[in-house]
Amino acid sequence: MQTKSQVELEFRTELYALLKKYAALLEAKDVYQGYPESGVDIRMIVTIPAIYTNDNRDIERELTEIDLGDYVMPNSIIPNGTT
Repeated sequence: MQTKSQVELEFRTELYALLKKYAALLEAKDVYQGYPESGVDIRMIVTIPAIYTNDNRDIERELTEIDLGDYVMPNSIIPNGTT
């Protein structure tokens, strides 16, 4: 049996490896700051930085922001229609 500490360590290790692979940042963000909904609409957002060629003339990967919403489930629908 795995303890909850072991499960947490394994999960964090795999999550950090994925974030590191993309040089990504995962943050919880209030998307409606200053509005009555402020503090109610906290969303998880992944920011993946752009990658430029060595001479900075061409872009290899666009800056990408992925709004994960307020929770993520394994059965969430992926944009291309698969699960």
